[in-house]
Amino acid sequence: MSEEDALLPICKACGTQYPSVRNNCPICEDPRQFVPASGQAWSSLAELSSSSKHTLLPDSEDERDCLIQTEPGFGINQTPFLIQTHAGSYIWDCAAFLSLGLIGHLTTLKQPLRAIAISHPHFFAASLTWSRALKVPLYICEADKEWFQRLDDVRDNDDIRFWSDEEELGPGVKVIQCGGHFSGSSILHWDRLQEPPPPADDLPSRPTPVSGIIFTADTIMVQPTQTMFTFLWSAPNMIPLRPKDVLAIQDRLKSLPYHQATSSWPSRWIRSDAKQVFQESVVAYLAAEGWRVDEQDKLVELIT
Repeated sequence: MSEEDALLPICKACGTQYPSVRNNCPICEDPRQFVPASGQAWSSLAELSSSSKHTLLPDSEDERDCLIQTEPGFGINQTPFLIQTHAGSYIWDCAAFLSLGLIGHLTTLKQPLRAIAISHPHFFAASLTWSRALKVPLYICEADKEWFQRLDDVRDNDDIRFWSDEEELGPGVKVIQCGGHFSGSSILHWDRLQEPPPPADDLPSRPTPVSGIIFTADTIMVQPTQTMFTFLWSAPNMIPLRPKDVLAIQDRLKSLPYHQATSSWPSRWIRSDAKQVFQESVVAYLAAEGWRVDEQDKLVELIT
């Protein structure tokens, strides 16, 4: 990580890194986020390194999934995933803080790191710095390009790949644009059925999941109950997503095979029957908003 990147300003409220000193944060000023009552405040990677550390939290069922947690929490406490497949490793979403220790760990993985992919602008954070330090491509949905605050800071040797609709990152791993929370809001799907079986002389002590899994971030939020999903246009300001946007997300995922789902924070899992839970969650959400879908797949207002 360069000294230049380490000194760039980072918004303390949302964790977005900027290419130069400024007084305001467009991410926080957008109604999906907020400017704290105390006002906008700033930090940097150099400052954070004196008080922050990383903790790796492997999933209790599949150690190939690992949360990268910043302690103490910073910004909106973005918690990226490290996903390790047979053909390479991937980082899903990004945080503000990046330590030399984490760089060392991620650059010496058994399955080399192949890419970083971001779900939506609230997780852009310091992703360009992460991409540079780790020397891997950064995938950002084209529809959210305007929210990427370091466009003016991109160098010729930076590898930023703007994509749309659907993009394969590697065998069995792809990102899918769903919209809703932001126009480019996306999920990551890992088809674990494409993973080869473990060698007979090195079998794991417990079964390794083989079902499909979706990493949803804010696009489809796992409720704290971990029994249902919900859909929000703004989580901190408690603004629900429009029913038509929810149905558009449902349509994008209807042919996708998955059995589990997780949002980008600890303890936000749907461990089984996630696809069925998703369908039930859509029905419950629409009903709470006063709508249902009729036999022609059209929204009709509930009679109350």
